[in-house]
Amino acid sequence: MITAGLLLSGWSPTAGGQGVSYTQVTLSPGESYQTMAGFGASLAFYEGWLTAHPKKADIYNVIFKELSLDILRVRNAYKYDDAMIGRVKEFNQAAQKSLGHPIDIMVTSWGPPAYLKSNNDRNNGGTLKYTVSGGKVNFDYAGFARWWNQSLDDYNKNGIYPAYISIQNEPDWKATYESCLFKPAETVNATDTLAGYNKALDAVYDTLQKRSRIPRLLGPETIGIGYNAVENYMNALNKNKLYGIAHHLYHGANETDPYSSSEFAKVGRYRPEMPHFQTEYSRGEWFPLAGMIYKSLNDENGVAYLFWDLIWDNGGLVDLDFPWDVNRWTDKTKGYQRTKHFWVFKQFSAWIHPGWKRIKVNTPSTPVKTVAFISAAGDSATLVAINTSSTATYGMKLAVAGYAIDELLLTRTSADENGISDPLPADSILLKPRSITTMAMKISPASSAGSARMNGDSGSCVVFPNPFRGAATLRFTAQREGDYFLEVYDLTGRKQASRSPGFFTPGEHTVAFPGETFKAGSYFLRILHNGRETARGKFTVAD
Repeated sequence: MITAGLLLSGWSPTAGGQGVSYTQVTLSPGESYQTMAGFGASLAFYEGWLTAHPKKADIYNVIFKELSLDILRVRNAYKYDDAMIGRVKEFNQAAQKSLGHPIDIMVTSWGPPAYLKSNNDRNNGGTLKYTVSGGKVNFDYAGFARWWNQSLDDYNKNGIYPAYISIQNEPDWKATYESCLFKPAETVNATDTLAGYNKALDAVYDTLQKRSRIPRLLGPETIGIGYNAVENYMNALNKNKLYGIAHHLYHGANETDPYSSSEFAKVGRYRPEMPHFQTEYSRGEWFPLAGMIYKSLNDENGVAYLFWDLIWDNGGLVDLDFPWDVNRWTDKTKGYQRTKHFWVFKQFSAWIHPGWKRIKVNTPSTPVKTVAFISAAGDSATLVAINTSSTATYGMKLAVAGYAIDELLLTRTSADENGISDPLPADSILLKPRSITTMAMKISPASSAGSARMNGDSGSCVVFPNPFRGAATLRFTAQREGDYFLEVYDLTGRKQASRSPGFFTPGEHTVAFPGETFKAGSYFLRILHNGRETARGKFTVAD
């Protein structure tokens, strides 16, 4: 069992990054929490814009492959939008083509067709249709369950087998669009006649048991986590009929300062043995989105975070231009734009995958928020660090207790950066003000002296003198016999040189370093053996 803590008590902020002192950050795989189901988003409106778009092949790669999307949430529009199933079929096939594997489909009902609604309208609230006999109100739960069962028949006929379903989107919200109100339990009084979510769930669950492939039921998909909304619905139903707890974040979460909300932890303590899914949210500016995701993963122990609008007109993760008139496109060559929210979401979704476990990171009270995960195979790990300070830069060293870090890719989004990659050495990671920094690592058990390391003093390489002008000398330690390679990067992450200094036996070596080939400035260098990084360093070429 691997155990260790995170040593952050020495965080030393410095404005602008000048004179930053670096603090060791240690991930602890021996203490783990929830197992991830993944990250997702919805294609529930504007779907026709996407299927009609001339650049849809490119857009599919952006939303599925670039984001490494795990869950696609779609609308159950069976019997009132006959074209919907064809669009979902196209999305499902496009996702598999882009990802190289099937995507998990989540089907949610915004509301059943008008014939099942008390107001004879699929929009504008209402509840399930009901009759009154002998003074007793009888809601059509059986009809609702049949509609769900028939809709799944239609999905299956088109090659779509949803991984998850939610019987009703936001049952606690009366909307002008498709909607249907359910109380936690039936409510019939002088002012309200509303169906019970618990009885609707029973009817759907019991009907679906006859199917050969049964999707997992999520619920209650309340509009938010405040006002005990999740708990009130859950307490009224048979929890054995739900696979996981699902909700949105439109109340109970402070979208301007997510870190101030205590509701994430509160709902996370409710039925912690059940997986928690955050299945819709999109309000707020770009930087607080990172905080909403962090609080869902860290405080609630959520297994999934779904953004609301994957594509939208003037919004969403991808802003989609009107597909039928190229003259209205912002960029006439593309017809779409990745929004700032896209880059923030990608800091998590591209580097944390289904089956990964959240692992311990002990963070004291600082402006830096961290959350970490390790792969099921134990060969990869990811740390996301959010610097919430508007002015201070923080420095950190990175370690994984009991493991060597063989490779490290740093990706950052800030006010003036969108998902830039940076090959920074592990002892020089800078967290810029108001930035989200993701450190994706390839790791291996640190069981032998020959393991490549970046999380300790070993594995270093030195250029001297430093700074220098003209020629210099490189000193490094070869841990195993073989050919070694040198790579040099500038501060933007662009590779400037790649060459082999030669064949070396184990031990310390010095070789001539061709510094005269580089312009004045600072650079990072990597030493590789058999394709694996064994050391990193930094040098400066003087004017």
